[in-house]
Amino acid sequence: MTDPAPPPPPPSTPPTPVTGRRAPSRWIAPVVAAVVAAGAGMGIGWLLWAGPDSAASGTGLDNAAADAAGACQAWKRVPAFSTLYSGDKDASAHFDRAVGAASLAQTAARLDDRYGALGEAFQDIHMRLRTYKVEGAEAEAAHEKVTTLCADLDD
Repeated sequence: MTDPAPPPPPPSTPPTPVTGRRAPSRWIAPVVAAVVAAGAGMGIGWLLWAGPDSAASGTGLDNAAADAAGACQAWKRVPAFSTLYSGDKDASAHFDRAVGAASLAQTAARLDDRYGALGEAFQDIHMRLRTYKVEGAEAEAAHEKVTTLCADLDD
């Protein structure tokens, strides 16, 4: 029988860690918890700040009243059509606000028939914005119709 070979000698320097490895995961849980806590805090703050008269205070996915109120709140900040394509620095913001208001009103109309007239009026506004037909008596009448319907919601 032969004698077994002696074990190799230990390395003279300890092995170095491989670069590019992922950092230990012990910090991930606290970071995730902090992000969740911050999000929850912002959400609670937003709900408290919104107040009972805010369109944002509606509850549930099917709250058509909140959508209609939100559309009208946005519409109040849309100036006359003539300014939407004027090249003014705020023109694109007014255009986006009008399109957003139209989307909210159409959602409210789909969820609740009481907002059908508002949805149709905003649909006319949306089509006028898409086709650039925002000048003339018909465009002014469409703008005034939505303004009147929104004023009726406030009553």
